[in-house]
Amino acid sequence: MNLKFGLVAAASLLAVAAFAAIESGLKPGVQPAPFQVVDVTGPNKGKELCYRCQYGGSPVLAAFVKNDPAKAGQLLVDLQKVVNARSGKGLKSFAVFMSGPEATATIKKIATEKGITIPLVFLPQGTSASDIASYKISPEAQNTVILWRASRVRSNFVDVDAAKVADVAKAADAMLQ
Repeated sequence: MNLKFGLVAAASLLAVAAFAAIESGLKPGVQPAPFQVVDVTGPNKGKELCYRCQYGGSPVLAAFVKNDPAKAGQLLVDLQKVVNARSGKGLKSFAVFMSGPEATATIKKIATEKGITIPLVFLPQGTSASDIASYKISPEAQNTVILWRASRVRSNFVDVDAAKVADVAKAADAMLQ
């Protein structure tokens, strides 16, 4: 009887762990480190740079997305709306495709088809580069959205979908106060 109870308990724990939220990205209070990207669509198109460095202490919404056009496109449209509605308050933004140069065609296609104007970038050395590794972006996550200001993370959201965009917008408003 005890063995049976033990097996049921172990199976229950595994089920709970399988449905546990994915942890991805920097936690509130942490200072985001510099990391290199290649800009595909933004004002620095074709250049390797550090947007985290360029934006300095400004309020920033940074999205880290998988190279999946179907899922990334709608997220970027939704985040573009969040950024546009707050641009007068100085909110900066960029979206990092968690891949290397092979994402260039996908990035260009999404930007063109969806009318995205926030900089869309990729990682010059892919996800294995040590500078991006410090961000702890989970490969399990479809996306991770991090908001920071004055070089401190304020909020972190994982697997943002249409329902969670309102939470990102509220966090951006709180950060901009």
